[in-house]
Amino acid sequence: MNKTVLILLLVCLSVCGAQAQISWPDGKKAAIVLTYDDGLKSQRDIVMPQLEAKGFRGTFFLYGQVVKDSDIPEWREAARRGHELGNHSLFHPCLAGTVETSSSSLCRSLECYSVKDMLTEIGMMNSFLYAIDGKKEHAYAYPCGQSVAGGEDYSRPLLDSGLVKYCRGAAGRHVVEDAKTLNFALIPTLPALTGCKADDLIKYVQDALDKHGLGIIVFHGVGGDYLTVDAAEHQKLVDFLAAHSDEIWVGTFSDVLDYVAEQAKK
Repeated sequence: MNKTVLILLLVCLSVCGAQAQISWPDGKKAAIVLTYDDGLKSQRDIVMPQLEAKGFRGTFFLYGQVVKDSDIPEWREAARRGHELGNHSLFHPCLAGTVETSSSSLCRSLECYSVKDMLTEIGMMNSFLYAIDGKKEHAYAYPCGQSVAGGEDYSRPLLDSGLVKYCRGAAGRHVVEDAKTLNFALIPTLPALTGCKADDLIKYVQDALDKHGLGIIVFHGVGGDYLTVDAAEHQKLVDFLAAHSDEIWVGTFSDVLDYVAEQAKK
């Protein structure tokens, strides 16, 4: 190969790689999104005060079956304070055997759903959330991280339906590095499992920093409820993020993904 052509090829590859990297606002090197599933009491009692003390806001994915009338004023007030409320479906359907089945005679497992059924349920939950926070658009998180209804993947039909713009999907340690290749129907996340330690979560945050990427963490209970992470471990993570606020953007799911979507267009 001609030496000049080879040099030009290498330069092109270098430039293309640089363009793929997300350029974060205000000189930040990475973004971290803290998400919380199932609308649990410990999230309102423990998580929100920890976040707000550092000026942070989280994203809380609610499902209709667990939001009691008495909880609605608290969730409405949380949204007013800047926390994001997300759609986690009405009945939290998962594949059979993933979680304990309900005593109800109705089938609530994903095997019993069609894609149309799932989209209808998500649309109904959007209306429920609108009644709480007054917002017409809500992000979505797949219950149990599963996007197959009746044997068919509903992630792309959901995004194409316009019901939601962003879907939090597959679990793993994957950090989002390239806005242009991100599948907004299956955005990866790191689950903080029972007994998870802050050191492990901080390693994930550091990975996002090293890669100038986006990291998304999902919690359930914090200091209580189920799938519980100790409140002190959660506080250590929040403290680390606050100590590095000059280089890490801690934002809500939709705010950060709105920015990433704009980057993907460039």
